[in-house]
Amino acid sequence: MAEVLTVEALSAGYRGRAVVRGIDLSLRRGDILGLLGANGSGKSTLIRAITGQIPLLGGSVTIDGIALATAPERAKAGFGLAIEPHELPAPLSGRQYIELVASIRGCAPDDLPSADLPGADLVERLELGRWIDRPIAEYSLGTRAKVAIVAALLGRPPLLIFDETLNGLDPVAAWEVKRVITALCASGRHAVIVSTHVVEAVPALCNRAVLVADGSLTRSWDTAQLAEAGRAPGAFEASVMQALRTRAAA
Repeated sequence: MAEVLTVEALSAGYRGRAVVRGIDLSLRRGDILGLLGANGSGKSTLIRAITGQIPLLGGSVTIDGIALATAPERAKAGFGLAIEPHELPAPLSGRQYIELVASIRGCAPDDLPSADLPGADLVERLELGRWIDRPIAEYSLGTRAKVAIVAALLGRPPLLIFDETLNGLDPVAAWEVKRVITALCASGRHAVIVSTHVVEAVPALCNRAVLVADGSLTRSWDTAQLAEAGRAPGAFEASVMQALRTRAAA
């Protein structure tokens, strides 16, 4: 099946109040989707709804052909979520957290898609070796993000979701992770969602992008539009800012 994620008429929120509403979205294998939006726009709520962390108020989510509503455990096995760095369990070491995620996913702690990745072992490439057995409480934001990314890749799920995880990485680690994402999607077996505030990086990494504002998808860019924007420095960033200003004025 080509479609890894199908979201139809999704509404979700908290205590019965919708934060996101009327969301339609689909990803095919090979897609890298940039998920953009200001703070409070609904990006994180949308990700929590897609990943089953909060109940839907309406609509449906299907992951790799499995409906989240009817088979939640099987559907959740189809994605890997790199959680926000501050959400990692501080008392655990990086190795313990990776082992915990592996046990939940029913895979080995070293079950990473290394055959698909350029270069050496991912833990080594991200320079996690000297931190891996120390408590996460001692980690910098960037080191926490690296552990979250490694954990998301465990078991090689078809859908990978990075929720603001790339924002805290140092330049070398960010470059390595982008290489990983590109290689995985080029293999034709994975799709990726990258939620980010780093707007200017989207055209070089993603082949699609959507903008969330006030809980709705208000703008989208396809492959051709992103490629065109990427040829003119600042053009994509300007189009996103214009869309945000237009929404605010409305």
